[in-house]
Formats: sequence, C-alpha cells, structure tokens
Amino acid sequence: MSSRASSEAFSLSPVKWRSGNASLLSEHGFTPMEAVNTLYAEGQEEFAEAILASLSRQVFDADVPLPSGNFRRWMAGGVFQLLRWTTRPTVRTNPDGTQMTVFRNRIIERSNHPYGMTLLEPSMADAASFVEGGDPMNAPYMMISPEISRNASTWDNIFLNSVQGKDVQIRFIWECQFSYKGAKSRLDQGKPVHLKAAAAGTGLSMILVFDRLIRDGYDPRLITATITDRDAGNVTKACRLLNKLHTTSAHLATTMNGPGISARTRDLLHPVPEAEAADPPYDVVTLIGILEYFSGFTCATTDEHLGHPAFPAFSNAPEIIGKIRAMTAPSGLLVVNSYKVEIGARILEIFGKRLYFRRRQEMRALLESGGFAPTGEVGSGIVYDVEVFQKVP
Repeated sequence: MSSRASSEAFSLSPVKWRSGNASLLSEHGFTPMEAVNTLYAEGQEEFAEAILASLSRQVFDADVPLPSGNFRRWMAGGVFQLLRWTTRPTVRTNPDGTQMTVFRNRIIERSNHPYGMTLLEPSMADAASFVEGGDPMNAPYMMISPEISRNASTWDNIFLNSVQGKDVQIRFIWECQFSYKGAKSRLDQGKPVHLKAAAAGTGLSMILVFDRLIRDGYDPRLITATITDRDAGNVTKACRLLNKLHTTSAHLATTMNGPGISARTRDLLHPVPEAEAADPPYDVVTLIGILEYFSGFTCATTDEHLGHPAFPAFSNAPEIIGKIRAMTAPSGLLVVNSYKVEIGARILEIFGKRLYFRRRQEMRALLESGGFAPTGEVGSGIVYDVEVFQKVP
C-alpha cells in the first residue's frame, strides 16, 4: 500500500501553507509571549497557522542554529552568582492548607516577565510540568521564528535566549527532525507508523511533525500520533491547538489507537489503563526534558552541588526507561536528551529544582541497561545533546 495513495476519507494531496503567512506574522508584530498565548488561546486560527508555518520553516528547512558562544557562557556564570545572591525562598500556605515554596527576587520581579515570574512561583505540579508545560514555558520555542524573535524585548532575550534557552530551542529542532526522519523512513516503505510524545507538555514538537508529514503528502491513514502528559491543563492546551490547525483538525484520531493525532492525560509512572493495554507499540517515541528529574546513571546532581545529602527519589530513570521499552515496537526508535553540567543550566537549581545531570556516556549507559542501542544520530548543544536509540532484542 503506497503511503501516498488516494483516499475518500482523507484529503491526501500535499497541503501548502497559506500565501502570506510570513507577511501576516510580520505585519502583526507578535512578541514571543503574545505568540505562545495566541497558539493556545481560543480562536485566532489564522494567526496560529502563521506561527506554526514560521516554526516549521525554521525547524525543517533552515540550518540548525549554533549554540551560545563562550562569552555568553561566561556571562551566564555571572548571572548565576547574581541570582544566587539575590534570591530568597519563602513558604506560602495555600487556601487548602498545603504549603508551597516560592521565591523572591527583586530583579526578576521588576521585569514582570511571565517566564521569570513562573521561576519565582512554580506550580505545585512537579518540575517536569514546569519545564515542558504550556504558556509561558513554551515561549523559548517562539524565538526560533525570525518573524517573532525580531520583536523580542530585552527581557525576552534575557529569559528566552539565555544559554539554556538557546539550547532548548536547538533541542526542540533536533527532536522534531529526528522524529520526522524516523516516521518518514517507515512511510516511504508504505508501512504505518505509530508516534508517541511522552511527558510532552503541550506536544508542540509532535504537532509540527504530524503537520509536516501531512503537508508532504503522506497518507494520514498510516500515521498515528499520540501526545501524552500528566498535566491535564497541558493536554487541554494541546487539544485546543489541534482543533485550530487545518492539518490536525482534519485528522483527529477517532479511536484510541488512531489513525490520526490525539492528546491524552497520562502519567508515565502510573500503570497503563486497561483500555490502552492492547494499543499497538510505538515505532518512534520521544522522551525530551524529563529524565533530568529522575535519578540513576548520573555524573552530578543538585544535591551534590549544594552539599546536601542525597534525597531519596520516589522513582528513577531506569524505571522510566523500562516503561518506555514496554511501549516501543521491536527495532523502534527512542529520541532522548542528555543534560550536561553547565553553569547556565544550574540556574534552575536556585529556584528549587532538583536536577540529575548526564553526559552522553551516562545516557548511553542508562539506555543500554534498558535494552536500547545508539543509532549514531546525535545533535549536540551546550546543555543538551539529543540522540536517537533503537530498541534491541
């Protein structure tokens, strides 16, 4: 069966971007925060299409940008020291009686920047939701678009284009490219492909990949893409965006295992629901921005940096990899990132994040212990390396 065969149920002709998308974006002058809010808000479909079109061009058609240079890395060290000296934690009692640690920093408070304010007052959800959640934490991705980044303010550049912020953008691009390549390889052979973005926040990378595959003319009957996250708010935002875009709204999955694209609330640490136990295994799985919050096979930890005794982890990275292996098809691909010790990446420690650092060698040891072997595909940055692994018998 050809991956580009005709179908009555789906429109299979390549979908082209609307003319004038770039000019529409330029004329409006979106800032990064305005752009991310527009993506996940109700309505404004035309602007959402334009934002996604700009991101897609930069992700799939442009050169991967370079990471931060040595001067900016040196500056990040100064920022780290300044924030460490000027940040104070305090405990707040919520209306329901629970307590939450929040942080005070006059410099960030004066900026009144949504990204910075989220650093000071993280939600009660765990740190994975903080890093990969919806607006404003998807804002660094908006800096990939030249039509949006040119409108960035000084504070936007400080928060979103930092050493780590730049690497988050590069990590996102590698994630999309490797996922697309893995799916394309199967589709070019006329085989169906099942894609899974696990712990994916609002799933923007998977949405871009699915959108690109459809626009390139691949048969949507052969593509099943699933976005999962433990935070119901993130999944709501993902579903809202899926319903706004032409390529995704026309191909929403109508059954639990596709074909089409869907978003579900799922926790990697919880057992698979009985209704999903019989789901076909996934050919390409992405696990980005999550393993740095789980122990095991590390080269350094936040507790070590701060001189604290190791805090017992409620779960560890090998357990997560075991769950990923169970959902991955034989010879299936896993796209995952390492998290290297870099002063710019340690800024999150100031705001209460407990991180587990792995270089490529520790990540490879972790994945090999769980039955995955490196394929040789790697994208490297200052903070993150993104690597593709394959499930082995």
